[in-house]
Amino acid sequence: MEINLKNLKPFLLPILIIFVILVVTIAVLKPKLEIISESRQQLIKDKKTLASLTTKVATLEGLARVEFSEKVDVALAVLPAEKNVPGNLSTIKNVALNNGLIVNSITISEIGEIATVGSTEKTAKNNILPSFKVSLSLIGNVGMVNDFVSQIQSTAPLMSVENLSISQKKTEIPETRMTIEAYFLPFPKTLGKAEQQLVAITSGEEKIFNRLNDFTLFGSETSLPNLPVGKENLFSP
Repeated sequence: MEINLKNLKPFLLPILIIFVILVVTIAVLKPKLEIISESRQQLIKDKKTLASLTTKVATLEGLARVEFSEKVDVALAVLPAEKNVPGNLSTIKNVALNNGLIVNSITISEIGEIATVGSTEKTAKNNILPSFKVSLSLIGNVGMVNDFVSQIQSTAPLMSVENLSISQKKTEIPETRMTIEAYFLPFPKTLGKAEQQLVAITSGEEKIFNRLNDFTLFGSETSLPNLPVGKENLFSP
């Protein structure tokens, strides 16, 4: 059976128009459908996140706010969230005075941006807290120095004594030189995920807090105390 093309000619134009309409419709609707699908998936994800955050809020509301706030304050007093040079110098001065010692000289190192980079590398390498160092010279007898070393390591903010040496001339009071390392908390690199569950304070963490709570606390300082220094400009290289 032969097909007469002349008889199909009137249908070619409508078929072509329908084909073009279908192609255009698919081209236009496909991205829209993909966006709708992605939006639906994001909406489901947001609902889960909202449910998780709602649970966290309920958990936080169930905590004893005053007690929790006090624990945070104590922890940050012992381990500040950033370098607190005035606070460290004030503590050193107060502990020295409490033990009858004279601060003969003090030099602070590793303060600026270079120290931050070095501290980050040291933290990653040795898995310890970032820190900066204070070189200190004290005038007083050995018993006073022993008391100073014991007290400075149990006073907030957290510090440790290194490289201690004592020298004395016949007619002079002993001079003690030491290096004090002052620690602080590194800034977090990431924030906690919304879907991550809150973990209650463990018994081990409670024991750590009890140890922190035994630290002696002096009033916080926002300006540098009047102390003899090895360098006039603390931030010079």
